[in-house]
Amino acid sequence: MIGTLFRVNNFFKKKKVDSDGFSLIEVVVSVTLFVIIVMSATEIFRLVIDSQRNAVATQNVQESLKYFLEVTEKEIRMAQRDDEYKCSWTLDNGQVFFLSSNSYGDILRFRNYYGECVIYSLALDGDSQRFQISRDGSSDFISPKKITIDQLRFLPREAAGKQSVVTMDIKAHSLSSSQFRSEMNIQTTLSSRFYRK
Repeated sequence: MIGTLFRVNNFFKKKKVDSDGFSLIEVVVSVTLFVIIVMSATEIFRLVIDSQRNAVATQNVQESLKYFLEVTEKEIRMAQRDDEYKCSWTLDNGQVFFLSSNSYGDILRFRNYYGECVIYSLALDGDSQRFQISRDGSSDFISPKKITIDQLRFLPREAAGKQSVVTMDIKAHSLSSSQFRSEMNIQTTLSSRFYRK
């Protein structure tokens, strides 16, 4: 029996078990590399999310202004003189458009194709300035609450016997946080289709 124990003991002495683990330096380097990779991936993900939010904010402003321009372009192009003096601001010199202003910006008045007295202006609605259209006394906002119109300027140019032209200058931005604030400036010129009396 003693011989057997001796042989087993010799076997373990001859067969050295490899019990070496990772050194402290290897662990620190591998953990550091792992942290750098995770932080880089997180930053890339954050940048992708931020750029997507910026794109959505810009798209919201574009779509809102596109709708605004579609509505106003049709009505301005078909504006007509108020020969019947139906609107209170009618001018005697045969002009189609009447321009005034308030604290928010310009106000454009005219008579549309259907004979309605129309007023384009900005009005404060909660936290945002919105575009407002009044037709024969009834008003409605046509810009959404998610954007605010910072500036609305009209420049009507009319000459006797010539086609009327109105230039619109619009500045707007989205109401998201300042980091994702998308601003847009648009200027367009519309010519009236009304040529003669």
